[in-house]
Amino acid sequence: MAWPAAASRGLAALLLAAPACADDGGDPPPVEHACKLGYLGEEGADIRMEVIALDSSDAAHPVSDGDGIDIIMPPQGGRVLFLGVRATNLSACGVQLSGSLRDPVSGRVMSESRTVNLKPTGDGWGASVDADISTFANVGVCPNNWSGSDIFDHDYEIVVQVKDKEGRTANQMRQVRPACNEPEFEVECRCICKHGYVLGEACE
Repeated sequence: MAWPAAASRGLAALLLAAPACADDGGDPPPVEHACKLGYLGEEGADIRMEVIALDSSDAAHPVSDGDGIDIIMPPQGGRVLFLGVRATNLSACGVQLSGSLRDPVSGRVMSESRTVNLKPTGDGWGASVDADISTFANVGVCPNNWSGSDIFDHDYEIVVQVKDKEGRTANQMRQVRPACNEPEFEVECRCICKHGYVLGEACE
């Protein structure tokens, strides 16, 4: 049986929220402390990275200048951009991942940051995991009470940054065009993501 994308994301969120079992009855260690993934690439070399994003089919893809990027309904509601990374020359464990969307009209920025473990891909690189939205920056962009234009079908700027446990950083910027590409939720997306949306406004 195929699950709708939003349902799959909701199930993943519930599983992620479930308490972990600890043998001694105490609290489980933080995720980054339990990580045994090791080092990616060459120690001491500059961090290299590529920007990736989840699309409406829950698949990650590289993001280049001028690309479209899907606005997605997450388990917590509203709409977000799931911004992730492929990176090398850093530890896979305890990476601080930050993502942001900047409105070129108002200059305002929406951002989100979290600590993630990057999954090794077998080529010296590690990446955010398609099936685990907690490994992506969940950048909340709608309801739109902040931008000078509609979030969808307009040009915006994203910045994705990684910071390793030694404090080294790398970041990349892309010019993108967000889009409401979830057919079953498109009407609501285009309503709550429009310029001038008022919280509580009915979407029909």
